[in-house]
Amino acid sequence: MNHKSLCIAEWQSFGVEDIKRVLEQKDNQTNKKLENQARKIFEELVEFAHTEGNHIFLKFAGKKLKAQNYVGLIQIKSGFCLEILPKTFHTTKESEGFASKDIEDKRKSIESAKALLLKMLQSLKDSPFKQSHFAHLKLAKMPLLEVFVLMFLEELEKLVKKGLKSDYIVREENRNFLKGKLLLNENLKLNFAHKERFFTSSDEFSVNIASNRIIKSTLELLNTQNLSTNTSAKLMQMRFIFADIPPSQSIDKDLSKYQNLGYFRNYKIILQWCEIFLRSRAFTPYRADSKAFALLFDMNKLFESFVASEMRKWLCSAKLSYENKEFMGQIFGENKDFYLKTQEKSKYLALEGDKNRFLLNPDIVGYQKQVQTDQALFIADTKWKILSQEKQNYGISQSDIYQIFAYLAKYQCKRGFLIYPKIEDCKNILENLKLIFKPEILNKEANQTTLTLCFFNV
Repeated sequence: MNHKSLCIAEWQSFGVEDIKRVLEQKDNQTNKKLENQARKIFEELVEFAHTEGNHIFLKFAGKKLKAQNYVGLIQIKSGFCLEILPKTFHTTKESEGFASKDIEDKRKSIESAKALLLKMLQSLKDSPFKQSHFAHLKLAKMPLLEVFVLMFLEELEKLVKKGLKSDYIVREENRNFLKGKLLLNENLKLNFAHKERFFTSSDEFSVNIASNRIIKSTLELLNTQNLSTNTSAKLMQMRFIFADIPPSQSIDKDLSKYQNLGYFRNYKIILQWCEIFLRSRAFTPYRADSKAFALLFDMNKLFESFVASEMRKWLCSAKLSYENKEFMGQIFGENKDFYLKTQEKSKYLALEGDKNRFLLNPDIVGYQKQVQTDQALFIADTKWKILSQEKQNYGISQSDIYQIFAYLAKYQCKRGFLIYPKIEDCKNILENLKLIFKPEILNKEANQTTLTLCFFNV
């Protein structure tokens, strides 16, 4: 199949003409046919946007649709795929995205954004992405769905080589011979006039278990997607191996069964992939439906996860390409005797009687190792926003300032950081910008609480 994908950046608007330009590169049809096809595709995406809850992914902007801060893919029933990639550059208008670039620059920007997305996905906790050994630059030239399916198939091939698990399952059947335990009530109902038959229950060692059924369901789902010939051939090989295993009749029930079985360790990563494809809501509030197949990720959470992951690597002296050496120096100085807590949920802002209210949830809290105290040394909040000198307060949200101030005050912490992505045309004037909080409710010593803007090179 020919891949028909429109690549856009976060916050970029697109319409029928943008889809038509993609179709022109793939099909040799008349202008009118292409326009009708493009309009039909756009209407399918409009239908997706109209579905309850999907406004956080796509919104209307006049006669166009506009992406929000979720990245990933949306593939509609016709097979056309909308790829939404991280935005790491300034544009005159926020809604322009990749559309503002010339052809070669656009191609390079798209590949760079896709490679960045795949790199950031590897930092997610409890996800299968970090296990992939594909080269990001190679994958960046491929459609996103193709990338995810290949990662899944690579993991499935490893599992098949190790051998599929079997287990004892209870099988109830009306047989012509006695096997297992005779179920008297059922046998009387079904075999009153057939004394030669026996309705029995027996334990059988079979590959027809919950984990294998989930994999079979995933293979059947992926078989309905628009994939390349090579990927479809690999998928067909796996479907042949699982041919005698029925698909799951209850995804949630079967997924819950494997989680407490220690001897299914080999299945952990592949079942994480299955959950991503089957539920389509492992990382977002999107609920799978018949209108589209979507894998979408909140860029705010991705950025937070990526920054925290890189900070931990720095503290462990892991080998990294250190364009962020200066950033790490801002946070830690020369001291690596820190440990980090992410998404900490230990403090509340208010008390109502004996009940805590308004849970605080800072992105990253730094503590010193080997010190018997819960005193935070710094608090950092990550913000996936591109700052600009042209914007009021450089584009720093007042609510973000209120939020970090609440964290610092409650934790009685003197060092705060707001971490933003560093992009190619980010002006140095914003580097190391410090704000000093002077709240009257705190004592004089606490008045020296500082907030520093940091820029993380993605």
